[in-house]
Amino acid sequence: MNINKIKNFVIIILVIAAVYQTGLLWLEDTASHNFFYTIFGLESQKEFTAEGNALLLPSKFVIGSGNKKYTLAYASDIEKEAVLSEGNNLLQEVLTQGTADTTIKSVNWDSILENKCLLLQYHFFVPVEEYFENYNKKLLIPALESFNCIAIVPSKTNNSTTNIYFINTALEQSCNITIEKSRFSADLYTMLEQKENHLTYVSTKQSGFNLFCDSVFVPQWKEESFPYRSVVEINPFMKDGSINRYFLENSVDSFFKNLESDWNRVDETGTFIFSDENVVVRYYPKGILEYYSYGTYDTDAVTNIAIGYQICKNFMNNDTSLKTEVYLSGIEMNRNEMIYYFDYTVDNYPILLSEAVQNDFEISHAIEISVRGNSVRKYKRYAHNFRAVDVKDKQISVEFLEALDQAIEQYQINHKESDIKEVEDMYLGYFVEPDFVVTMKWITELYDELYIGKTVKDKT
Repeated sequence: MNINKIKNFVIIILVIAAVYQTGLLWLEDTASHNFFYTIFGLESQKEFTAEGNALLLPSKFVIGSGNKKYTLAYASDIEKEAVLSEGNNLLQEVLTQGTADTTIKSVNWDSILENKCLLLQYHFFVPVEEYFENYNKKLLIPALESFNCIAIVPSKTNNSTTNIYFINTALEQSCNITIEKSRFSADLYTMLEQKENHLTYVSTKQSGFNLFCDSVFVPQWKEESFPYRSVVEINPFMKDGSINRYFLENSVDSFFKNLESDWNRVDETGTFIFSDENVVVRYYPKGILEYYSYGTYDTDAVTNIAIGYQICKNFMNNDTSLKTEVYLSGIEMNRNEMIYYFDYTVDNYPILLSEAVQNDFEISHAIEISVRGNSVRKYKRYAHNFRAVDVKDKQISVEFLEALDQAIEQYQINHKESDIKEVEDMYLGYFVEPDFVVTMKWITELYDELYIGKTVKDKT
């Protein structure tokens, strides 16, 4: 009898130990165990998955306080933006408990912008059916095929109607989802009242600039010029004028499950190569970091666009040399792969690589990540960080209307005086040129072409 009791006790202890050990394995290397994602090791490479209602952060977001003044920011991390986090809480609540009007309607920007609102803007189109599939199955999927903007219009009290609009700006179409009572609406409403920024934006729609798309917001200032901080470019692996192998090894080891590669070498071109049986990481001397996995993939698995994004974010968290904030700037489908593009952002300005830099480094965005079968297959990064100096040492003296005129003039030269019927977007951004020169420029998007304009007036 006593022996049986002892056996039962031992079995119970073993079961508890097994459960505990399994938990450790599942949560291995997890930096943040939250609602959005989990990271765990699998086989010889690190595998990254997302669970729950994975959040697809916008490329940028616009805060409207109902007074025709707006704040614009690039979305890098929800945990660093309280208003974005509260907006997501409200969005999740509406998508799981709200009522959808499946009718497609024309976008009523006047109605949206006259209220306090939070706009989530994507630099690509998101399929509606795919976005809605993880939410309330009783919520009817709107007839709108895709969207690139979500407008959240909270109510002042939690007992009033809150509206969320999914908008396709290219087609000027939208659909509406509402909720009558909300736990988060009043808090978001208050946050939108209090949010302030050093640079004010205006709506081209409200200001009567009819040449612009209705969803464009441009910066304005009252003084003759606007101050900003210049940016310096930093190679995280450089020390005393050369690549420090110790810095590089410490960084790339985080891409391997055992925290170290099986072997590494430097080839005749000066490229550092680290690998094990499934993963190869290369650092090219010009400043490109590249990861490639030869592991097996479930090629039949279809990666959900939001889940794939979270997988990318988790993977980038493992790149310890990445010190600059990034935002999602594009997504494309290539056969059975989803390719995610990210670019850097500093002080809520985007950082763009010039065409010359893109050609020299053979990369179109700062970061490119290929996801296949819910696994990262390839990761390529312009492996330089950017940091703003401590003081505002530069001035912008060219306003957006002057920059717009210059862009239109250049477009008409290139296209034999073709008429401009619509400006897709216009913004300020840091521009990376050869020899690591970084300057502030006006960026004007005309018919899928970027026109780069000066921000400082010529001396007379």
